[in-house]
Amino acid sequence: MRSMQWLRHFVQCFILICLPGIARAETGQSQFSRRALGVKVGEMSLSSNTTPSQYAVSARLATTGLAGTLKRILFVIVASGRRNGNRFLPQRYIEDMDTGQRGSRARLVYSGGVARASGPKIGDRGPYAVTDGQQRGAVDPLTAIFMGLRHQSPAELCRLRQRIFDGERLTQITLTQRSEADGRVFCRGQFTRLAGCAPGDLSQGNSFPVLVIYEPLDSVMRAMRVEAQTI
Repeated sequence: MRSMQWLRHFVQCFILICLPGIARAETGQSQFSRRALGVKVGEMSLSSNTTPSQYAVSARLATTGLAGTLKRILFVIVASGRRNGNRFLPQRYIEDMDTGQRGSRARLVYSGGVARASGPKIGDRGPYAVTDGQQRGAVDPLTAIFMGLRHQSPAELCRLRQRIFDGERLTQITLTQRSEADGRVFCRGQFTRLAGCAPGDLSQGNSFPVLVIYEPLDSVMRAMRVEAQTI
């Protein structure tokens, strides 16, 4: 699905929803810009509401700049689910896309750790379809983004190893290599395509390096920059 493919590029280079009646909720908001070859090509706003047992996150992603050479695309995305410490168990994911010429909606609903997808061009990919066994325990793309970009304690950083299923393809993000300099923490790892891709899609590689840089903010660390190689 074209919209999902565009979102995966945001994951590679790594939204406000209210949960009434939840105590001790923590909220957060962040703004990120996406750059390619030093030129700003997109923006993402990220808002979250979390408790020790639940989470909700929303995002707005849009292309920008380059004097109109990029097609204008807008995403509004929502994900929510249960939380157990650093484990995030999604229950729903909704993605609305608007290209200015057409709009579409994709949805993932989870049961027993398995996502069921609906929306344009989501579904059976024939011999390349991801099986329930392969995607069990994977999170949606927005939950994965939140796991990497949320404020964390220094001890939590660089321990991310998470599979991601977007309704079509199965990928994995790992951030396990750690280094420190001038108070900043550098988490390095890989973004890897695991399943759901035709062999031709992998001709230019299936694994790409990722770097997330965190800086201190009071008693926690916040993500300030993400660098990733893409095709």
